Amino acid sequence: MLITLRVLHFIGLAMGFSVSFANIVMAGLIAAAPPGEKPVLGRFPMAMMRVGDIGLALLWLTGPALLYIKYGGFSGMPWQFHVKLTAVVLLTLVVGFMHSQKGRVRAGDMAAMDRMKRVAPLASLSALTALIFAVMTFNR
Repeated sequence: MLITLRVLHFIGLAMGFSVSFANIVMAGLIAAAPPGEKPVLGRFPMAMMRVGDIGLALLWLTGPALLYIKYGGFSGMPWQFHVKLTAVVLLTLVVGFMHSQKGRVRAGDMAAMDRMKRVAPLASLSALTALIFAVMTFNR
């Protein structure tokens, strides 16, 4: 069971990071695309959000299970774990905000797209921070 949880946790991690990297590449393609292709290419980042959602859900489902099964819960976890968890909570809040903006984009509010582009780096930074502090926490 522990191995299955770990595998699912790492799959969630990979899915989440794939969104950041795919969208960085796609942003460059969209910027260089002819005007007629931009709307079609612009659908890709929105579709990738679903991949990230599934990844984040896997992390939230497997993370606490791993924490309690392998480590007996929060007690005894080092400070690095709390930084990691804070980064995951921030990531979750940013993803929630981006979803609220996605709904506004669909309703025609193009300023919402700009807000999404401005906060997207915060999602990537939060995910990277969580990863770094997870390695620091569990590499003992």
